[in-house]
Amino acid sequence: MAEFDVVVAGGGVNGLACAATLARKGLSVCVVERNPWVGGGAVTREVTLPGFKHDLYGSSHVWIQCNPDFQEMRPELEALGLTYIEPADHITGHPDKNGGPGIVIHKSIDKTCASIAAYSLKDAARYRAVYADFEQVREGFIKAFFSPPSPPSALASALETSEAGLRRLREFSMSARAWVEANFESDFVKAVMLNWALAPQILPDQEGAGQSFYIMIPAIHYYGQAIPKGGSMELPKAMARYVEARGGVVRCEAPVAKFVIADGRVTGIELENGELIAARRAVVSALEPKQTFLNFVGEEHLDPGFAAMVRSFSFGKISICRAQLALSEAPEFLNGADMSACPFHRIVDSMDQMINFYAELATGKPPSDPFLWSACWTKLDPTRAPSGQHTLIVDTYVSNWLADGRTWAEIGEDYARNVILPKLRQYAPNITDETVLGMYVQHRHTLEEANPSFVDGTTNGGERIAAQLGSFRPFPGFAHYRSPIRDLYMAGPHCHPGGGISAAGTITARVMLDDMGIEPADFW
Repeated sequence: MAEFDVVVAGGGVNGLACAATLARKGLSVCVVERNPWVGGGAVTREVTLPGFKHDLYGSSHVWIQCNPDFQEMRPELEALGLTYIEPADHITGHPDKNGGPGIVIHKSIDKTCASIAAYSLKDAARYRAVYADFEQVREGFIKAFFSPPSPPSALASALETSEAGLRRLREFSMSARAWVEANFESDFVKAVMLNWALAPQILPDQEGAGQSFYIMIPAIHYYGQAIPKGGSMELPKAMARYVEARGGVVRCEAPVAKFVIADGRVTGIELENGELIAARRAVVSALEPKQTFLNFVGEEHLDPGFAAMVRSFSFGKISICRAQLALSEAPEFLNGADMSACPFHRIVDSMDQMINFYAELATGKPPSDPFLWSACWTKLDPTRAPSGQHTLIVDTYVSNWLADGRTWAEIGEDYARNVILPKLRQYAPNITDETVLGMYVQHRHTLEEANPSFVDGTTNGGERIAAQLGSFRPFPGFAHYRSPIRDLYMAGPHCHPGGGISAAGTITARVMLDDMGIEPADFW
């Protein structure tokens, strides 16, 4: 039987980030992954034609750029093959087919505000003010984002002592829709901001989303939107090499059957082939909580109240329908060269479109007039396609259930061809049948099949509602990354701070190092 200090179940970015941080401090670590590859939600594969590398899930690496523990490891990861490419200027384009010039988010706040000012000087000034606020809270944001969450009363206690603080607390409590209605005047600017804010798969009228704007708007200017050269998967591959370079082991095609529990303590894992891997000090589960506790721990080892919380954990009702395209040429968007220079686009028409879109989602209808998200990463990284050719991701949110009883396996291909692509062509008319060389469609069922942690085709690690955020994520009393089983820890997007490529498994590692007496954490 193999034996390590720590065994990590799940070879996604969070599990590997946790393992790499522990290995860096001298612990022997083994990571086990069910798939033939590492990556979890950061996987790059040739799914259309040979030589076209497509990021299948997460592809934009924003939040990881502000993770201090990752930044400490970054030089060593770069020595092991990781190279980040960042847009020098154009970051995100918001094309406008209704006669306006569109909005381009530049790395420069001045150029961005000039783009917004074409719609409204007042809106440009408000955008700049939100950006300027960030400098006052940046250090606090980073600490809060990459530490166990504070008690629910902490923010209110800090802000309730002044009139200005109470006004800000009121803004933080607003829904995303209410916040944009209160802060901007141009319908197109409102739609762009609302579309941007709903990226974590929250709903437009869901309260408590207002505070996200004060991070979302500045972060893109401070941290950019870097991508790994060669594909999103180059990040987890470099992390795996990092673990192995420090004496650890990363095993693929090693699915977990159960966690071994003795006297209330986890002592290792058993693989589906019957092999046991012992853990002298701890086990980390980077798998979603229902697999972790109901399948691999077993309810016989859990308090009934905790098991009930696990069963009621919500993953939400929002999935995606995504077309991965191999192209003979890059998309050329309306609104000129600056718009086309952006590798990344959020495509939305109006506030009415947004509200109708979410009404259809709520009633289980495939959106008839969807907003789109598109990424042509080959504009930044030509290594992802044969010379002169390109890849394109284009998708939209959909409900993961359909009121008429059909499934996304039945309608996904048709929806991509007859709804998503025609909508894209309204903005990028050169994406024709002739320029599309190959297409691969993803939807709820392909996501579930690829990764059991994409429960019901959701990709955000759990619904981002107030009852599952901060000190309630994933469960009240267990937001500190420890589980009720002694020496079994949790990492992954179901934990704070949630989904996105942030390598937040480093937080779990720091909690463990503190618990083991190896290195005190600075967040207690």
